[in-house]
Amino acid sequence: MECEFQYSGAAAFAIAGAAAATAAIASLTPMPWTVRGWVWAAVALAGYEAIQRLALRRGARGVRAIRLRGGRELEVRFAGGRRIAGSVRDGSFVAPWLTIVLWRPPGAWIDRAVLILPGMVGNEDFRRLRVLLRWA
Repeated sequence: MECEFQYSGAAAFAIAGAAAATAAIASLTPMPWTVRGWVWAAVALAGYEAIQRLALRRGARGVRAIRLRGGRELEVRFAGGRRIAGSVRDGSFVAPWLTIVLWRPPGAWIDRAVLILPGMVGNEDFRRLRVLLRWA
């Protein structure tokens, strides 16, 4: 099964909201204005990168598609065309409103995650993906 991801307005809105809330908290924290300005800039840059990677699926780390083969074999295709094979790890989260696929490439030390919201793939593909992950 292969899932090709699309733009997600819900993900972009959630990330922008989280960045705005973080900037608001930084505004209320007592610190010099110069430090506060650097914190705002860091939050804005982190939010921009997250929107590019997760909502728009762009950049070197933006996942464009995944392909599940067999029980726990996975191939991830990135925005630049790079493909990495790996295996689905225990701890993947499956719900009707959110799916998080934990996977690890061969030889890697840590797991990686792919965040999938319902609007990122078609309804039938999203359902099939959740069923495969839940019972694999």
